[in-house]
Amino acid sequence: MNVPFMNIPEHGGHPGSVSQRRRWLFIGMVMLVLIAVAVTGGLSYYVGSNLIHPQRKPITNTPDAYALVYKTIRFPSAVDQLQLSGWLIPATGETNKLVIEAHGYGQNRSSDAPALPVAKALHEAGIAVLLFDFRGEGESSGNKVSVGLYEQRDLRGAIAYARRLGYRHIGVIGYSMGAATALEVASADQGVEATIADSPFANLYDYLSRHFSVWTHLPNWPFTPEILFELRVFDHLNAHRVDPERDAAKLGQAPVLLIAGTADKTIPMSNSLALYRALRHDRSASLWIVPGAKHVGAYRVEPQRYLERVVGFFDQCL
Repeated sequence: MNVPFMNIPEHGGHPGSVSQRRRWLFIGMVMLVLIAVAVTGGLSYYVGSNLIHPQRKPITNTPDAYALVYKTIRFPSAVDQLQLSGWLIPATGETNKLVIEAHGYGQNRSSDAPALPVAKALHEAGIAVLLFDFRGEGESSGNKVSVGLYEQRDLRGAIAYARRLGYRHIGVIGYSMGAATALEVASADQGVEATIADSPFANLYDYLSRHFSVWTHLPNWPFTPEILFELRVFDHLNAHRVDPERDAAKLGQAPVLLIAGTADKTIPMSNSLALYRALRHDRSASLWIVPGAKHVGAYRVEPQRYLERVVGFFDQCL
């Protein structure tokens, strides 16, 4: 009996089984990608949220430790009128000169190492001092730290408060985030007569793109782009808007002293070098590089010279 020839698949099963396996493989890969995006996105949001809501550092040191007479003050931030807390340290004798100190990220009015020693040295040189807490830090109102964006409103509020008190010659010294904030405000307010920027970043977006892992403790890829994107979308924090290097041209001839340490791994010295290049049109700009100094560490390495340079700069420029 002759049996007709039958076409039997080489590997058995249905002819469509191969394409079906491919389809399920594709679906599985898509699901894995979606899960990875969800996990990294969720972790990015959690880390980013913690970074803009740092734990407040308590104020454990006051001008009393330096035998300074001071007044506790409250004043509003510019624009959104957040109430900010600070101290006013009058000068020895009558003066219309005042220096405002602007602290770094995660700090407060007295926790940066140079803050109170600088206040004492300026006070003794006949210059009044105003120290205050940025929004969301120390004892000030607010619950979000924007690393130099909305802090500009706070510094502008401090300047307006000082002017209401009658001070006409105003300078600013800032540390880290406060240094970049000081440069941004000075570029927009020609009434700031002199600025010292200790360990500033040159451009917030570029800095974070390269060094965000210092703060997040996560790999730069994919977390840094995700965190920056989510902060912009969900918290309206656009890092591109904090760019002292771009805005340096607006400073004109207002004197600027940049301070950087060769051992600074938090905000590398290259940031101060970039700012100095951007300020070269300003004949009053200068750069002091301190060998071996870490982040905002020049005072620890050379305390006496630090105070002499700060006081001498403001004494000459205000």
